[in-house]
Amino acid sequence: MIEQQILVSDVSAFRPRVFLKLLVLIVMIISLTTLSHAKDTTWQTSARLTSFADSAIAGDGDNSMQFSGRLDAFVSSGELWEGGSLNAHLEYVDGDEFTGIGTGGVLLPTNIYSAVPRATGNSNATFSMTLHQQFNSSARGAFGKFNVIELARNTPLVGGKGKGGFQYTGIAAPPSFVFPPYVFGAQFAYSTESVDYSLMIYDPNNAQGSDFWSNLFDDGIVVNGTATYKTAIGGRPGFYGLNVIHSTASGTDYDSVLQSPNADSFTNQIKGISIVTLKAQQYLSYDPDNPGKGWGVFGQIGFADGNPSQLDNVFVVGLAGTSPITGRGDDRWGIAGSRFNWSDKMIEALEADGNGLRDEWALEAFYEAAINDTLRVGVNIMQIRPGLPQFDDHIQIGVRLRGSF
Repeated sequence: MIEQQILVSDVSAFRPRVFLKLLVLIVMIISLTTLSHAKDTTWQTSARLTSFADSAIAGDGDNSMQFSGRLDAFVSSGELWEGGSLNAHLEYVDGDEFTGIGTGGVLLPTNIYSAVPRATGNSNATFSMTLHQQFNSSARGAFGKFNVIELARNTPLVGGKGKGGFQYTGIAAPPSFVFPPYVFGAQFAYSTESVDYSLMIYDPNNAQGSDFWSNLFDDGIVVNGTATYKTAIGGRPGFYGLNVIHSTASGTDYDSVLQSPNADSFTNQIKGISIVTLKAQQYLSYDPDNPGKGWGVFGQIGFADGNPSQLDNVFVVGLAGTSPITGRGDDRWGIAGSRFNWSDKMIEALEADGNGLRDEWALEAFYEAAINDTLRVGVNIMQIRPGLPQFDDHIQIGVRLRGSF
């Protein structure tokens, strides 16, 4: 998810930031103190090493082969204290330049795993760590730096839980521009028999770079709530969610950009950015004896405020899951489309300044085969109508090889 850093015209008015910084400091002290007195526990480590080869076969982008590599290393603990545990994730990406953020006219990167974290920070590496607390069988909490793209990757149908999925950002991890790729904050989750509830509170800026930590919560807070209804249709699981996100940060008032540069209200700021999203994942084929095996339909529809949000609407729909081919149950496949309707007010403001922008849509299909328990190879193809109007449609093919250990 590639997010724009939001600027604030008057951060001094946000009084809760002092309390939030103090709360962060207290939690960190308590956590470190607890860890120093932790009982003997089991630590688990794992890693993924992925190589990508992507090439444009049509459009105005670079048609040479783009090679990149990615390392994901994970460390997780057993119970450090009653109900408490720790998860850590180190990621490193290097290689050729990726397509997106204007290259070939495409705005959203065509390979999010090659783009992040280098596209969103000043380094090719980043480290995320979260402390988790299980309060009882229904309630749990977490605190720290969250990897939002990894959260999306862990969804059953779209993300495949690390066993192969989509690469185009608009499908793999559709950005909302109020949920950056990395966030620092806290999460509380509560589950009932039929509904899962989740509430996250975090800093509105992307949690990368030293400047972020020195300005924690200076620009406001984001409240991100989700309710997911769990059901089964003919014995096949389904998940239907409502996600509401509101940020107290400020963004440019696009109407003010249309005024004379001499006007006092030129490039005014609006406080508060919101988006509401409906999400669904429904298995159409499911093996109850092998949870996670099966395929189904997924989709989401998002409605943003359009000013100061960069979006009016987001649409994603597709099919994905494990392969129905006999003997290939560990393979994964998918086909999906997305459309990002940029804010009409933002487009009008850009056009007034001599710049063009149009809605960006994409189609992607992939198949990833399991060679054995640790090695997988995948191929994908995508067609994108770029967000920059002077560019032709971009068609890209790719191959990836991933080892897990």
